[in-house]
Amino acid sequence: MALFTTLNSMSNHKDLPVVGFIGTGHIATFHSKMLKISGVPLTRGGCFDIDSERAEKFAQASGSTVMTSEDEVIATSDLVYICTWTSEHQRLVTKCIAAGKPFFCEKPLSVGLQQASEMHTSAAASGLTHQCGLILRRSPAYLWARELIIDRAAGAPMAVVFRDDQFIPIQGHYKSTWRGDVARAGAGTLLEHSIHDVDMLRFLIGDVKSVSARSTYRHGIPGIEDAVAASVSFENGAIGTLTTIWHDNLSRPSLRHVEIFCENRTVVIAGDDWFGPVTWSDADGTTGSLEGDALLEKTAPLAVGDANPDGAFVRAATNGEAGFPDFSIALEAHRIVEAMYRSARENGNTVLMNDITA
Repeated sequence: MALFTTLNSMSNHKDLPVVGFIGTGHIATFHSKMLKISGVPLTRGGCFDIDSERAEKFAQASGSTVMTSEDEVIATSDLVYICTWTSEHQRLVTKCIAAGKPFFCEKPLSVGLQQASEMHTSAAASGLTHQCGLILRRSPAYLWARELIIDRAAGAPMAVVFRDDQFIPIQGHYKSTWRGDVARAGAGTLLEHSIHDVDMLRFLIGDVKSVSARSTYRHGIPGIEDAVAASVSFENGAIGTLTTIWHDNLSRPSLRHVEIFCENRTVVIAGDDWFGPVTWSDADGTTGSLEGDALLEKTAPLAVGDANPDGAFVRAATNGEAGFPDFSIALEAHRIVEAMYRSARENGNTVLMNDITA
């Protein structure tokens, strides 16, 4: 309630936070729309993209103003969204820190673990509000699944089966040609897409002890893997699998299916990443299902700060509070991804997380 009061007071004095965007493609458009539906009072500031036509289109849709450089956006904004290709993230975060401007950086943090670690260190030392794009941390579907899993009646988690597939995003409505360039993207489906999934494995089950993985390059794009199958061992004794695929079936834009098996309960997340349904069945024959508005209402108290990740960022930055999830959470996901890549390079050998350091 205090956060809303502060922002409403700002609104009355027309002293609203100015939000700028660097990068104006698909993911920037998503965040812009989320800001709109969040209802958080703000002023649309500048936007910049190396593709001026794309920047103009974004500005017309969002109410932003096209600017001549990223530096101009940072200088004229109170909060900055970094929505460029991955290899630019570290440089732009450094600029925001130098200017003393809170920042939201899309996932993954960078093209590799070393850079991600450096970004985490710098962001933490800056004291600035910062947030990363691991938005499933606020997904009603995953929040409710976690509640079902940690419920004592469920018993201990035993196994998880996580499948994630989408068409390779260099085509279709994503039109993200840079994801076919390893210098800009860093890698393929595991880093660029399934870092979300790795984060959710930690969120749902617990810390990871070891991994084993194999990858394929069916599209023949150097450095851009299009399928990864990984086995995961968790510190709490549970085991799991993650299969992530970039295919060419444009009828499947981004679909996840997750099954969690506890001693006395089975939980399934299907359909929409945000609104489910989430279904469960217990050893005593009890079953249940939640989706849509009912799921959102049930889980609203469980989200950190706000169910809307973009509204939460603006509120946190306006009040000088920590963003969530911050770079420390993203860094742990990067460590697991690095372990999976190392295992794949070693033909599936088991890699211990204790051996993964930046």
